[in-house]
Amino acid sequence: MSPRISDVRLTPVSSARAGIVCGHVIVELVSDDGAIGIGEMSDFQHLPMYHVDVAGLEATLRGLLVGRDPREATALTGLLERSFPSSDYLYDKAGVIRCGVDIALWDLRAKALGLNLADMLGGRVRPALPIAFPIFRQQSPEDVDENLALVRRMVDRGFDRFRVYVGRNLALDEDFLVRAREEFGETVSIKSLDFSNLLDARAAARFIEATRDLGYDFVEAPAKAGDLDGLRFVRERTLVPVSEHATSPRAALALAAHGAVDIVNVGLFVLGGITPAQRVLAIAESAGLSVVIGTTQELSIGTAAAAHVGVSTSAEVLASDPVGPLLYRRDVVARPLEFRASSLLPPDGDGVGLTISPDLLRAAAEPLRWDAVDTTAVVDRTGSPT
Repeated sequence: MSPRISDVRLTPVSSARAGIVCGHVIVELVSDDGAIGIGEMSDFQHLPMYHVDVAGLEATLRGLLVGRDPREATALTGLLERSFPSSDYLYDKAGVIRCGVDIALWDLRAKALGLNLADMLGGRVRPALPIAFPIFRQQSPEDVDENLALVRRMVDRGFDRFRVYVGRNLALDEDFLVRAREEFGETVSIKSLDFSNLLDARAAARFIEATRDLGYDFVEAPAKAGDLDGLRFVRERTLVPVSEHATSPRAALALAAHGAVDIVNVGLFVLGGITPAQRVLAIAESAGLSVVIGTTQELSIGTAAAAHVGVSTSAEVLASDPVGPLLYRRDVVARPLEFRASSLLPPDGDGVGLTISPDLLRAAAEPLRWDAVDTTAVVDRTGSPT
């Protein structure tokens, strides 16, 4: 008889980045042969402003999973999707929950076979995941200076590719882009401008037309959430490639069918893990669209899972976004992930290739909580008090 899941352990942890304390939940699926699959429910510090009851969720998952064979991938995926259905919202808490469990199931299966996760997913077709380091939004003139200083520091560490969040104060955004190009010239590349659905399509198109000579590869979310016509308008008006998050496989089909994007953002955290991400990657590749591997900025376990997916897909992968371990002040794994220049190397070893450090897990363990921040601070990751 094959090993069965004998226990589910959830540990809420916290780590600070960009002035805000982010809550995560580390998932451990224990097999009755002693193996443990690890996963991560990443970054609960997004709207809507509520948290799950971790103890209650742990009890619920025990009821769903204990006694099940982890090899029953299709059945378990269906069970999770029925139990925690998607709302097609970018920061859907149900997707975050499913993602943590799905990663742990993949880790457990790969360990049972003695395989690295990338090999379990079909084998590496590229040695590393290309990465762009994020520059968060300018909200004051001081932010422009601080973000330019951040670019300098990251260039000194070997990064030459960046992703710039825009849309809150367009004058400051343009000032940053102009000064960055003046200072760094062609020694750095700007992968994308990320509008995060803050502007309507016409306003985004006007900004793109005013700045596109500054040089960036594409733009992300340059329309209100769900506005497929707006995304297509930006594509056709500016002739700059457009990317948008797929919030579900169905949403990916709609993006492709509507001619709304050139690039699909595939984030494990919103889709619910590796399994639905594979569906979206297949849709994008079939539609002739490129992809980026998206992020809510996970800790190392979630970041490693994204890296394994990114290096093993046959879809065209552009510079992607998972850099959480470089942003957070603490993590829970025994060995850090390796970033080399503007690339993330998936860890070797069985499963995701990482081991939880009991000491680091205990040090980071804290109940999920919301600090007193306004919704703008949550979206822009500033941590500014209300």
